[in-house]
Amino acid sequence: MIRDRSYRPMHQAPRRSLLLVIALGLLALIMMVADQAGMLGPLRAQADTLLSPALSALKRTADRFGSPGNDQALQVELAALREENSALKARLIQAEALAFENARLREQVRIEQAHPWRLLGADVAAITPDAGRRLALLAVGAEQGVRPGMAVIAREGSSPPALIGVVAEAGPRSASVLLITDYSSTLSAQVYRNTGVARGVVQGQWQRGSRLLLDSIDRDSAIAVGDAVVTAGLTAQFAGDLPLAAIPPDVPIGTIEALHYTGRGQSADVRPFVDPDRVRYAWVILDGNE
Repeated sequence: MIRDRSYRPMHQAPRRSLLLVIALGLLALIMMVADQAGMLGPLRAQADTLLSPALSALKRTADRFGSPGNDQALQVELAALREENSALKARLIQAEALAFENARLREQVRIEQAHPWRLLGADVAAITPDAGRRLALLAVGAEQGVRPGMAVIAREGSSPPALIGVVAEAGPRSASVLLITDYSSTLSAQVYRNTGVARGVVQGQWQRGSRLLLDSIDRDSAIAVGDAVVTAGLTAQFAGDLPLAAIPPDVPIGTIEALHYTGRGQSADVRPFVDPDRVRYAWVILDGNE
């Protein structure tokens, strides 16, 4: 019969436990004697050196959050940081506004360098349909030199600076503008071709989606789809005392989209270079002969 060598009698387990207890007791007794003899001092000093920084940091954290005085100091510091953050946000908004205004001024300078115009920039405060009419309100007026009959231009995307309306009334610090898409808006206009100049009258057609109608064109005038329409400035030539005399010639208006022939004349559908209803910033031409 083969004996199982892994078998151990049950009475050996209590004997091992007893030996372990005796060994631990002897170890404790030895450490007590060593401590009394000063033999554990170097070990205790080394442990204090290693643990002292961590214990000090923990104590400072506990003191910081546990002391009422420190809590008050934290609240004051937090309030100061919030105030500083608010001031920085205000400065950022101011910087963005200045950058936006500088961009507008640079655009105005470019327009004035390319055209003989003296301009006055203005925010478009509102565009209001009054009984179906198309009117805009500018945040400048007579105190800034604005007068009825002056041309108002704007830009949109890659379009040239183009006519969007004419000053109808000028208060001290605001002005109402009759937009070129209004049905009562009528302006002399012209189209340049290699063979000459075709003249007519531009009328507002806002009911047709902010479109214009170039009418009263001689049938023999050679104009085509895609041609640019500009102001003619005829009022200044024949009636200089009228308000519309302030509109200079050759201010861009729009492009021809379609042609219509009627009897001895012809007319054309015109898309404005700039949709007046979308304009939020414009320039008044104070002087067209700079």
